[in-house]
Amino acid sequence: MRRVTAILLTAGALMAADMQVGEFNQHIELGYLGTTGNSDSQTLNALYSNEYQWTEKTDFHFRTDAYYGEKDGEKTDERYRAHAIVNHMYDEKWFGYGEVGWLRNPFQGFEQQYNAGLGVGYIFFNDKTQLLKVRGGYQYRYANLTSGDNEDFHFLKVGVNHEYHFNEKTSLVSELNALEDLEEANDYEIVFRTALKTALVENFSLRVGFEVKYDNTPVEDKEKTDTTTTVGIVYDF
Repeated sequence: MRRVTAILLTAGALMAADMQVGEFNQHIELGYLGTTGNSDSQTLNALYSNEYQWTEKTDFHFRTDAYYGEKDGEKTDERYRAHAIVNHMYDEKWFGYGEVGWLRNPFQGFEQQYNAGLGVGYIFFNDKTQLLKVRGGYQYRYANLTSGDNEDFHFLKVGVNHEYHFNEKTSLVSELNALEDLEEANDYEIVFRTALKTALVENFSLRVGFEVKYDNTPVEDKEKTDTTTTVGIVYDF
């Protein structure tokens, strides 16, 4: 069985204790994006995300991003994705989550990809300086490939989120995710993301990000490793 090669974003925001009940925050990012691997291009990208605090223990996060590149009239890159997750705190350390997602990336071999998962997590610490949490659970994935074939998978998913706040204006956010096919041991995927964000003026920040993704069994004729570099201006409101 071949693995679909893209992993959707999971929430990297602080947990429920950092927001007030009924609070709704939105984020827009515009900037430069460069890729290597299955695509090799430089283009512009756009990202929108929001977070909402339903109750003292339950929060919701949504994120979508897109980029499209052309050179001399030929398409060089294309990706659209969306992800939503609900977190519920059982106590100060343990939480559960449910997530759904969608992806289109023909350069990695996917016309459409759909994800859904459930799991639990544990927060080691969460203060003004640092956040560290781990997650684990089940994820189902179904994909329509550019070849015309369809694939579905059952994964064990584990992840680690870390945030470090150097001061009130600058922070570093990192995330590591791994998926292991429950039917084939050699079918696994690892994704690492990190981003440095620093405030410029009120509501505006500069964000520099890097992502590397390794898929041990990619779609036929596709590369195993993809990287994405972004530099953008973020507007928070």
